[in-house]
Amino acid sequence: MNAGLFGAQQGALLHEADGYVARARTMLRRTDVLVMADRVDSIPLMARHRDRLTAHLRRYQRFKHQCIFDPVLRHGPASSRIVARQMKVDCYELGETITAYHARWRHLGVAEWPTYRADMLQTAGVIERGMAAELRAIRQLLMIAHHYAA
Repeated sequence: MNAGLFGAQQGALLHEADGYVARARTMLRRTDVLVMADRVDSIPLMARHRDRLTAHLRRYQRFKHQCIFDPVLRHGPASSRIVARQMKVDCYELGETITAYHARWRHLGVAEWPTYRADMLQTAGVIERGMAAELRAIRQLLMIAHHYAA
């Protein structure tokens, strides 16, 4: 039987990707609870949450590119290479959204709370939907690469 591109690592890679996404969702929910409760007094705590989330998502981005997308681009079947290339582009675009959000609210003041609140909820939704779609695509990419590696 063909061990595929990732061999025995396929399950571990998916588990690691799931872990990154689960942790990011937990981090987003913590801030969401504060924002929904209008906890303006928690602005410093939310700044730390943003810093940690941004760092976590950067680590996740490196993991995806180094351990999944790049190996598929180098060794995967042609159809998987096309998908992996687009996933890299989509990942970079989501990363830019996150970086811009982080930079926008680096020095959040109380007067900006209403604007921040709306932006945070909207951006968190974009991140959540992006991660969910990406994780589904990673599962498919790993499965296809596993069965049809060149």
